[in-house]
Amino acid sequence: MNAHTLRILEFDRIRALLAGMALSDGGRRLAGALTPSPDPGEVAERLVCVTEVLRLMADSGLPLQGLEDIESVLERIRPDGAVLTGEEAARVGKNLHVARRVARVLHERREDTPRLADRAARLSPQGPLREEIDRCVDSSGEVLDGASPALRKLRREQEVVRQRLLSRLGGIVRSLTGAGDEPVVTLRSGRFVLSVRRDRSGKLNGVIHGQSGSGASIYLEPSAAVEMNNELAALRGSEAREVRRILTEITVRVRAVLPELKENESCLCALDLIHASGRFSRELECVPALPSEDGALEVVRGAHPLLLLALRETDGVVVPLDFALGGGHAPTLVITGPNTGGKTVALKTVGLFALMNQSGLPLPAAEGTRFPVFRRIHADIGDEQSIERSLSTFSSHMAHVNQVLSEADGDTLVLLDEIGVGTDPEEGAALAKAVLTHLTECGARTVVTTHYGSLKAFAHEAAGMENASLEFDRESLTPTYHFLQGVPGSSEALSVAQRLGFPEPLVDAARRMLGEEKEAVEGLLQDLRDRRAELAHAQADLDAEKQRAVIAREKAEERLRGLGQERRKLERDALDKARRLVEQAKAELGEILGAARTDAASEKAAGRARTRLGEMEGDLERRLSRQVEAGRAPERPARAEEITEGTPVLISRVGWKGTALGAPGSSGKVDVAVGSLRVEVPLADLELRARTRAEKRQSVPVVRREDSDSVSEIDLRGKTVDEAVGEVDRVLDGLVVSGGSWVRIIHGKGTGALRSAITAELEQDARVKSFRTGEPAEGGTGVTIAVLNGG
Repeated sequence: MNAHTLRILEFDRIRALLAGMALSDGGRRLAGALTPSPDPGEVAERLVCVTEVLRLMADSGLPLQGLEDIESVLERIRPDGAVLTGEEAARVGKNLHVARRVARVLHERREDTPRLADRAARLSPQGPLREEIDRCVDSSGEVLDGASPALRKLRREQEVVRQRLLSRLGGIVRSLTGAGDEPVVTLRSGRFVLSVRRDRSGKLNGVIHGQSGSGASIYLEPSAAVEMNNELAALRGSEAREVRRILTEITVRVRAVLPELKENESCLCALDLIHASGRFSRELECVPALPSEDGALEVVRGAHPLLLLALRETDGVVVPLDFALGGGHAPTLVITGPNTGGKTVALKTVGLFALMNQSGLPLPAAEGTRFPVFRRIHADIGDEQSIERSLSTFSSHMAHVNQVLSEADGDTLVLLDEIGVGTDPEEGAALAKAVLTHLTECGARTVVTTHYGSLKAFAHEAAGMENASLEFDRESLTPTYHFLQGVPGSSEALSVAQRLGFPEPLVDAARRMLGEEKEAVEGLLQDLRDRRAELAHAQADLDAEKQRAVIAREKAEERLRGLGQERRKLERDALDKARRLVEQAKAELGEILGAARTDAASEKAAGRARTRLGEMEGDLERRLSRQVEAGRAPERPARAEEITEGTPVLISRVGWKGTALGAPGSSGKVDVAVGSLRVEVPLADLELRARTRAEKRQSVPVVRREDSDSVSEIDLRGKTVDEAVGEVDRVLDGLVVSGGSWVRIIHGKGTGALRSAITAELEQDARVKSFRTGEPAEGGTGVTIAVLNGG
């Protein structure tokens, strides 16, 4: 990516912010070297990883605390003979702990963070090596006593000798007490000595190890302490050799897995950079930009990140930027408006957003922001005249523009501030028009700022170009920083001068010199901006009214649903009550029939009663059928044992009528056919419904009579439990009246629910003498044979 562009758009400051949020030196190093990628796949991968780390941060984030920079350590111990220090060994151990924690967390959260989990799969926690380092070295790098039995023994012996030596020196100090300063025990070059005044040292024999800065005291090792000091020194030497041996063994083990440790270092530092990107995104409330399939660039309520942070410290507010380039808009945008009005900030925001997006960073903007991936991004912003190269402002700009023209194509973003400035206005404007024409024709997405009035008309008339401006409030004579796409702006030089206290007579004189024609054009532009503002307010009012209408409609629909549910409940209650009355009447009739079997007259009366009861039940069924056909309330909620293949049901939540394809499964759900559609529905969402007339015509029970021996047969397959029981009841009534002796009931095998219900009904029916399962030749378990009393 163009280094000049990175510097001009202040990308280094973004890198510095990221580095400040990294947890390790390695992560900070990667942040400082971060470069935008021109590869769409790499950009998408970076953004996905940041999105995943943001999911983790909603809980606790990546456990990277304690991550050390060990790259130089691993490089130093590569040659044979190099030995880790205790502190370096501790740093290696800490990184292995971090690798273990990160690998565990990302493995546990793999469903939420698949890309990060794939990265963490490369980590090698090196359990045995980590445990060995923990056993031998503490977190500060001190080799522990337990690292070896020899080291523990040497340190214990040192402590014994040290205590004896200090005791001996303490006795000497006590023997010298008297007037003046007392001797002090101190350590000099690893040996315990006495700091004693020179004028009092004559009483002692020993070795002098130096004197104080003033020369008034000397450091004297008494003869009685020399041997013990020598013994202590020898023990320290043995300890040092044992410590080096232990660290050498650790170093050999570390050297054996250098490739794995380097891979750990690379992976953990990369994860640290991703984690820092997530912290950056959360701090600035960013969103990842959507990829742009058509090459269009769109910013929704964007804010320059550096301006956002600066104003946040002073409780300032950033005016959001809404910006579009390409796609349904022109690929070239000409921004005009007053100085200090925000043109350059808008230009830098778009450029910095492009760099951040291609670096895998979410943007401080709103959802809907989208960016293509550019192969080249060119920016020429500000005055960069060079004294050393004798380049004027114009020459400097033209040098950069010349490079842009030589490289621009359809994958290029071009940002030019004050195009053509620094020379004769007419010639500068002419060059600017030529440059814009070339960039538009080669397909580059181009944004320029200018004060040249002729460029406004040129952009308005030329194909592929569009005007834009930053709003200026003429009443307060201040910029509002609102971006207005499609509307050219005015430089407002006279208004700004007036606001800054320029003498009023001179401002008026300048207006007269400006000419009536230009003043009229500026007035027309202002009228256009005012009209646009009015339309924007009107649109906002319409949007608010539309939202209110949507809310009112939703409330009305909710109320209608509530009324419908209440009505259906009332109807269900009424029908349930009617059904109970019919059932009660049937029970009473059964008792009457049982008492009147031998009485022919009573039997005739009972027959009439049965006929009337049948009429009542038929009327109830017709009412239910009419309700179903009208899409009204079903009979009642379904029970599992009532659902078999062919059972008519209603899916209560959506009001769909269908037919069960079988009994409920182990999950408690039922397969239901709704027309040609097959859906799986929880049993709780199903209600039984009566069959429509069309359904009844398709499934009329088959009853066969053989008058010679009063044998009947009824086929109940495809019916619900309630329907089947009702049919059996009606057939039994008919057989009692006609003198039938038995009936063959065909219920099928299926789930057995229908057979169980019929069996239960026959067991309690006083008209039935006995019943049995059919023989194989009669239909087996799919048939029940019932024998009536008197048969």
